[in-house]
Amino acid sequence: MEILCRVTAAGLVPMYNSDYDEKHRLREGETVLCTIKKPRNYEFHKKFFALVRLTLDNLPERLVKMLNVYSEEDMLACFKLDLGLYTLVWHGRRPVVKLGSISFAAMDETEFQTFYNHCIDMVLTNYLRGTDRQSLLEEIERFK
Repeated sequence: MEILCRVTAAGLVPMYNSDYDEKHRLREGETVLCTIKKPRNYEFHKKFFALVRLTLDNLPERLVKMLNVYSEEDMLACFKLDLGLYTLVWHGRRPVVKLGSISFAAMDETEFQTFYNHCIDMVLTNYLRGTDRQSLLEEIERFK
């Protein structure tokens, strides 16, 4: 059972009638295991991809050639690699990099926000040196 709830002073309250119906299937006194996840904000997701596009569009030519980055997918892969969002899978004697997912199912809002903030720091350090943090954040807002 998975339901959406809102946090109130009285506790968690189901968001929709269907969630309310699901909650009422539980019996008072039952012990249940709950997983708390904040659903992802689509607007924040768009903001992240604005960061990816802006970084790619403003990437110095020497980094484009050195990193072989020519698309948003390439830039996203660089972000994931730089932040350690990958695993190594062995195929015979050779390791293959498997990039982690930032999908709505893979990360809740809190995890994604942490990833986004790390990406901002990493972009300012590795890709767009000399760019002011506030200027980058303002440009992201305009770009999305």
